[in-house]
Amino acid sequence: MGPEATNQLCALITANTAVGKDQDHIPVITFNNSSIPDRVAAARGLGESPVPEMIRTARVLEQAGADFIVMPCNLAHYFLPDVQAAVSVPILDMIEETVRHIAQHYPQCGRAGILASTPTLESSLYHESFQKHGKRLLVPAADEQAGKVMKAIYGEEGIKCGYKDAPRALLTEAAERLVAAGAEVIIAGCTEVSLVLTSDNSPFPVIDPLEIIARAAVARAAAGDCERVRPETSAASLKG
Repeated sequence: MGPEATNQLCALITANTAVGKDQDHIPVITFNNSSIPDRVAAARGLGESPVPEMIRTARVLEQAGADFIVMPCNLAHYFLPDVQAAVSVPILDMIEETVRHIAQHYPQCGRAGILASTPTLESSLYHESFQKHGKRLLVPAADEQAGKVMKAIYGEEGIKCGYKDAPRALLTEAAERLVAAGAEVIIAGCTEVSLVLTSDNSPFPVIDPLEIIARAAVARAAAGDCERVRPETSAASLKG
């Protein structure tokens, strides 16, 4: 997944854990595996499937003693069923946790805007979860999506290349269009967006799935709720 987003998740887990000393922190095993193929190309059927390498990564974490797994990538959840079927430890669902958070903490919110990679939008990961809660999801117009959101994430001066200020400006403009169209909150639906756009630096509420899943991980670890699931091998999980 995105290396910086992975590091940010670890920082959020630490920040959201109530402690009095080092020994109070939750043990975290991080596998920042840059060998996982591009999820964007794969979701569009244009590149190598990331599933085998994601499964290998999950199994390494499982064998290292992890009680549950978190994936700091929204689009990676498109492949979650195949990865989950290959390991016995549960994988927390960042998409479901985020939508549940909005339903609980913004009960009057009928429309949310989302800034995410185009394949994430095409996969309808968030759309399907929102429909379960009777809420509507607003997405950028095609020109805004290509010229602002994708440019901010993947452009030559985008977040993936280590830039922050220019991408933040592009994403803010795209978000403001969604707010003008009726969005009451903005979801940072790509973990790179989470790195630059926050409620603190935006004139609108920003929902950060990274922070939400970090808090969910802390709560699960504190509760000791780590029941293992039975793995089932699927044909899709074995695709190369």
